[in-house]
Amino acid sequence: FMDWWETFFDEDYVEAWTAAESFERTADQVEAIERLLDAPSGARILDVPCGFGRIAKPLHDRGYRVTGIDASATQLRLAQERNPGPHYLHRDMRRPPAGPYDAVLNFFSSFGYFEARSDDIAALEAWFRVLRPGGVLLMELMHRDRVAHLYDPDDKPVEHGPTREAGHTEWVTGVRDATVTYGSVSKSFRIRLYTATELVGELKRIGLSAVEVWGDLDGVTPLSPATHMVVRATK
Repeated sequence: FMDWWETFFDEDYVEAWTAAESFERTADQVEAIERLLDAPSGARILDVPCGFGRIAKPLHDRGYRVTGIDASATQLRLAQERNPGPHYLHRDMRRPPAGPYDAVLNFFSSFGYFEARSDDIAALEAWFRVLRPGGVLLMELMHRDRVAHLYDPDDKPVEHGPTREAGHTEWVTGVRDATVTYGSVSKSFRIRLYTATELVGELKRIGLSAVEVWGDLDGVTPLSPATHMVVRATK
């Protein structure tokens, strides 16, 4: 049995999501990350998963000591080629380097990938372990209420520029199966969606405190079904 994410994140993925303008706001995101972390220059940051380094590199260039981990060898190769500077490692997100880190970043809805919910929680627990006391976990992701809002009815295909996404959500488990097409490229994924209530509950259970939730990286916009979810929690 092979998990979908073991082959999903190839060069076709980068091409399709770039075409959908998914990475257009990177510079603004990095600015917002800096504000929300409020960390000193030289702070140690773990970017998990780092993909092709689009966030890790600008943070490195701003003076942070960035380690990026990813399970995709292709993404790491692209990171080294396109965004050199950070320390990139081929690692499972459930087994990050020991740290300690001043901050852990989990961006671009890169959570809920595992077949078992317990593995998602194991990733959160691992990130908690490698944070120093006072360190910050910052997440930016899709949430179940937004998916219910966007895909109504659930099987309605949605266009993202030249890409098209169609899928189905199992509302009891929160698992969504979907396929994105872009020209001849077709990419299928399976992700467990969490509500803010569920995710905040898990973060507090494992020991994180001062958990704040917003609908945008501005740290102001309220969470709603029309927004993404941004979570900031402190160890």
